[in-house]
Amino acid sequence: MIEKLPDGLYPFINERMPLSELMMVEAPPELEALLKSQAAENGVEIIRDTSVEIRCRSDQYPDATFLVYWPYGTDRIHMLVPKKFAVGRA
Repeated sequence: MIEKLPDGLYPFINERMPLSELMMVEAPPELEALLKSQAAENGVEIIRDTSVEIRCRSDQYPDATFLVYWPYGTDRIHMLVPKKFAVGRA
C-alpha cells in the first residue's frame, strides 16, 4: 500500500510541484541505483513505508531532489514524478 501524502508541494529535480500534478511510479533501475548511492553518500536512510527526500548532484542538476518511497512487499523503490513522465498508465 502506498503512503497517502498530504496536499502540498513536493520535489522533482529542481522544482517543487503540487501533489495533484504528480504520481508515484517505480523508479527506473539506473535511477534507483543513483538514488540509493546518493542516499548512502548523504547519510539518508531509505526506510520501508516512509517517504524520504533524497538530494542528488550531477553536472546537469547541481542540486536535484526527489521524493522516494520503498513499499513493503517489493524490492523496488518508487518515486514521485510529474504525471506526464508516467508511461504505461491507463
